[in-house]
Amino acid sequence: MANRGRLFWKILFGFWVIFLLITQGLWVVFSLYGPHREPPEDNIAWRIANVQIASAGSVLATFGLPALETLQAAWPADERLYFSITPLSVGVSSLATETDGLPQPFKFDDPTRAPSVKGDAPAPPESGDDDDDDFLRSPASRDVLSHTVTAPDGRQYVLRYDVEGLRHGYHEGRRSNILHMPAPLFWMGLLGGLLFSLLLAWNLTRPMLQMRRAFARVSRGDLSVRLFPMMRRRHDEITDVAKAFDAMAERLQVLVSDREALLHDVSHELRSPLARLQLAIGLAHQNPKNVYISLDRIEHEAGRLDRMIGELLALSRAEQQGLLGEDYFDLLGLVEAVVNDARYEAQVPGVHIELIAQPQEDYTVRGNAEMMRRGVENIVRNALRFSTQGQSVYVTLSRVDTMLDITVADQGPGVDETKLSSIFDPFVRVTGPLNGKGYGLGLAITRKVALAHGGQVMAQNSPDGGLVICIRIPHWNE
Repeated sequence: MANRGRLFWKILFGFWVIFLLITQGLWVVFSLYGPHREPPEDNIAWRIANVQIASAGSVLATFGLPALETLQAAWPADERLYFSITPLSVGVSSLATETDGLPQPFKFDDPTRAPSVKGDAPAPPESGDDDDDDFLRSPASRDVLSHTVTAPDGRQYVLRYDVEGLRHGYHEGRRSNILHMPAPLFWMGLLGGLLFSLLLAWNLTRPMLQMRRAFARVSRGDLSVRLFPMMRRRHDEITDVAKAFDAMAERLQVLVSDREALLHDVSHELRSPLARLQLAIGLAHQNPKNVYISLDRIEHEAGRLDRMIGELLALSRAEQQGLLGEDYFDLLGLVEAVVNDARYEAQVPGVHIELIAQPQEDYTVRGNAEMMRRGVENIVRNALRFSTQGQSVYVTLSRVDTMLDITVADQGPGVDETKLSSIFDPFVRVTGPLNGKGYGLGLAITRKVALAHGGQVMAQNSPDGGLVICIRIPHWNE
């Protein structure tokens, strides 16, 4: 619990307080709009008092005092305690004074008035009407219920029931209230609300703690961490966040791995010309007569280094999609320019290059024209490099739905099926007639260019022989 953040405690106490406020709000609503605003035990006390006074009055008026005495003996002890009878012509007396060893019942000094907690009220009329219901008072009007009854012998009695005492007896047996709720219910709600808030806060903050630890591991360079296996059972938005985090971590891992491989390959490729440069310089120092030969070698190796560094820079630019800009260009004109340059170079090996396209189609593309030219030129030059005299290279530009396909097919030896998936990786070279003239960066640049333009590049061997490479990029449509 000590490691919990502020959000955990905010959720915990927030929902806990809201839970208590809801219970109090419900009590207020029921108190204001409910049909019964008094406690149930108060209503029960008044109903018992009304029934007892009515039955006692009926028995006294019909059968006399001995019958009432017999009736009272059958009452429960706690109900006899609060009932008293006072003759109007004689002093105060009670039928329950010496009954069953109970304490003396409620007595009054003034036989004509019954005291009330809320104030004195006039005594009931002295009437012998046995059906008189004046004793049926509303619970909020008086705390002592009284009724005047005329016995068969003509004597009048005042029957009184101490409702306040009975109600107090009920309240003594009733458990205390907290915030207008019974104590057990209050504590159950308090602990239940706390448990519910605790589970909710833990359920919401636990994945955040896991994500924080995962981000900390990523910041330390550990890109193997994955969150989705730990959160796959939640089936909510946090699971989607875990999926996005895993995709990000996997992408970062691939990028870092590619960067490390590229740096390794670059250092390996640069080491060879640098070694030859050092060898040429050493030979020049040892034999001054061979200075010019050494200078030619140094110039040749420096040119190789310059071209390699240029291609590496082009590869880096192709990876930066933000440098594409907002240029709009005609892809057909760009491909025609590349094919014309390749035809000029193809005169020496005697290779024929043919362009197939529909001039009436719209081939507008949004992106970087210079980078796209380099990408197309690399696959055309690659086809030319693996072609011999008398063979042909076919460059086809077509539109498929919302995509534009640039397909370059040669009649060369093709590529081993096991190496097709790796020919677009940096510094990967395959055997060909002109092997050794490239650095294995051309096709890697082409793939980066295609991805930067929202497309893709594919390669496969033709059934008739040769390699077919296709660049597919989106067509811009206003």
